[in-house]
Amino acid sequence: MTRRERNEAFEIDSPEVEFPDEGSVLWEWFWDIRSSQNSGFNGVMRVSNIEVAYWLQITGNIVRREEAAILRTMDVRYCSEIDREAESIRERESS
Repeated sequence: MTRRERNEAFEIDSPEVEFPDEGSVLWEWFWDIRSSQNSGFNGVMRVSNIEVAYWLQITGNIVRREEAAILRTMDVRYCSEIDREAESIRERESS
C-alpha cells in the first residue's frame, strides 16, 4: 500500500507532488530503486551503493555522476522524513 493509498483510507489529504518534466526520469528511477528496499528493525534503510549498482546492471540504465548524487540526496531526504514521521507516531501513541 502506498502512502497516498493509506492517506485516502484514513481520509487524509496528500499533497500533490510537482516536479519539472526534466526530473521525471530521476523520480521514476528513485521509486524503482526504492521498491526493492526492505525496512530494517530500526525503520527505513537507505539504499546502498551495491543495491544501486545491481539495479543498474539489471535495468541497463546509464546514470551520470550528477544523477547518482541527486538519487542519493533523494534517498537521504526520504529516509529522514520517514524516520521523522515514525518518531511522531511513537510520540502520539505514548501520550
